[in-house]
Amino acid sequence: MFNKVELSISSYDTAWVAMVPSSTSSGAPLFPQCLNWLLDSQLFDGSWGLPDRHPLLMNDALLSTLACILALKQWGIGEDLMDKGLKFLESNITSINDENQHTPIGFDLLFPSMIEYAQNLGINLPIGAISLEAMIRKREIELQRGSHSNSEGWRAYLAYVSEGMLNSQDWSAIMKHQRKNGSLFNSPSTTAAAFQHLKNADCLSYLQSVLEKFGNAVPTVSPLDIYARLYMIDNLERLGIDHHFKSEVRSVLEETHRYWMQGMEDIFLDPTTCAMAFRMLRLNGYDVSSDPFYQYSEDKFSNSLKGYLKDVGAILELYRASQVIIHPDESVLVKQSSWTRQLLKHYSSPHRVYADKLRSHVYHEVNEALNFPYHSNLERLLNRRSIEHYNVEEIRILKTSYRSCNLANQETLNLAVEDFNIFQSIHGKEFKQLARWYTESRLDKLKFARSKLAYNCFLCAATLFSPELSDARISMVKNGVLVTIVDDFFDVGSSEEEQVDLIQLVEQWDADINTLCCSETVKIIFSAIHSTTCEIGEKSVKRQGRNVKDDVIRNRESEEGKLNAVTLHIVHGNGVVTEEEAIDKIKGIIEDKRRELLRLILQEKGSVVPRACKDSFWKMMKVLHLVYMKDDGYTSEEMHSSVNAVLKEPIVLGDLLVDSQQNLSPLLKPQVV
Repeated sequence: MFNKVELSISSYDTAWVAMVPSSTSSGAPLFPQCLNWLLDSQLFDGSWGLPDRHPLLMNDALLSTLACILALKQWGIGEDLMDKGLKFLESNITSINDENQHTPIGFDLLFPSMIEYAQNLGINLPIGAISLEAMIRKREIELQRGSHSNSEGWRAYLAYVSEGMLNSQDWSAIMKHQRKNGSLFNSPSTTAAAFQHLKNADCLSYLQSVLEKFGNAVPTVSPLDIYARLYMIDNLERLGIDHHFKSEVRSVLEETHRYWMQGMEDIFLDPTTCAMAFRMLRLNGYDVSSDPFYQYSEDKFSNSLKGYLKDVGAILELYRASQVIIHPDESVLVKQSSWTRQLLKHYSSPHRVYADKLRSHVYHEVNEALNFPYHSNLERLLNRRSIEHYNVEEIRILKTSYRSCNLANQETLNLAVEDFNIFQSIHGKEFKQLARWYTESRLDKLKFARSKLAYNCFLCAATLFSPELSDARISMVKNGVLVTIVDDFFDVGSSEEEQVDLIQLVEQWDADINTLCCSETVKIIFSAIHSTTCEIGEKSVKRQGRNVKDDVIRNRESEEGKLNAVTLHIVHGNGVVTEEEAIDKIKGIIEDKRRELLRLILQEKGSVVPRACKDSFWKMMKVLHLVYMKDDGYTSEEMHSSVNAVLKEPIVLGDLLVDSQQNLSPLLKPQVV
């Protein structure tokens, strides 16, 4: 899958390529192999298109079937197949008025224009006058809306669907969209129409190259290699299984970085691919500039093809890219974060917008991005959510629908579920081990202390989840538990005499508590601190060759009762600064420091600290954000379900598949943030 990108064949695009006449004989097709493919590929119900069609893609089937009928009629072949196709159109034509149907790009322009073309060819279409008038009226409304805007995005849209515009196009103007590979928009159908009118040699070379790659038919978009491979890596990371494919991931990123530096069109002419490449390269330590996003500023994006289509997928990727700001002068990304977030909020409400996936999956991704920004996503929670929403039957929609096993497949889901459950079982064994330690250390006897063992296990497992980090997790959990107990001890669980005794014991360290006169509570706490610290020191010798025990001993908690940053800002504001203004100021400082931290983590040149070590700082920042993003979340019970999701509840693959089947019918129900 890393070496080859697989794409489903498009009946719609293959039909338009089949309609191109030979340069030596206008009565014969230039690509007879495409015509033969159409003859062999009609589905049992008389339609053409993807097998196992989703019920909400009926309009897609109507468009593809009509295109295939046109191709067969043009060359006077396959009359029986045409009759079956016409019966399919007659039986399903009412779907064009179904608002729940997912409409392919340009359907309202293409379908009525193709009907008129069919009538010119003498095809007796089983479509009533009322239905035809309604379709033509919708076409005129869209044409009027676009002409009023008179934007470059509208003109690009007309160029993209130019095969359905009959003879009304300015083909010389359309050719400004031609790419270096000879195509228009990497679309075989658009390119075939352009070649048919202009006989452009580069268009012909593109069509020949696509057929050479795919055989006797063409996909609806080609090439898609860069985007598909990046999407694969992004999926693997979200599912938590990228650690199995480190060399393959690095190879793809190296190749993508080379293409980035070369200014390849397939990256920079598509905002979705550009944004994804930027985000993934930067997060993996590649030094890439944010300058390309000036071409996708809010006004320029709205004036582009994807902007005109209000492509949520593109906006979503631009928003994700804006979250990896690491330089103070990247105002383009700051502005990009603002306007894309506002658009995503708008498009997450019940509006009909274009997206290249079935809408329910897009709405989930939008909600995920808005509710869980990059700096707050704990890996294991992200992995579980991604697994539970993974769509093995993922369908993409452009002018027609297509699938790719590179974008989604059952094997990837199987691996993700198995991997998650294996890791969870390891975390479960560690929890039992820590529960024994908690009891054997008699910490359960301290009734004043908050019991946060499971909570600390969750925070460690949700970030440092790899099996080889078991010692780190256990040490962090013990440390977190003891810090909480000591905090509660000084707050509510001790007398002044007991507090002094504990402080003196820590300062003396090697004192024999059995010979000292102190309370049982002090003995329990100090014994746990002493044994845990020595244990961490012994493990550090094995791992690092040095004992960190003395460093741990010197770590005391800061004095309680000091003013927090907001209060200090108000005090120094001499009565002028309000609490709300102070909070906004501190949030701005936090954001700046977060970006500085991310820059230090991603910086490869001149850095002597291993990336894995630097990543632990970022992961701890995520933990602190989760704990304190509202209030002292450490005392909150809200995350009980999250603890269970990471530590206790395995993912059942069968349940995911059942849920996927049950969710087929309400796919278009919007989910509001």
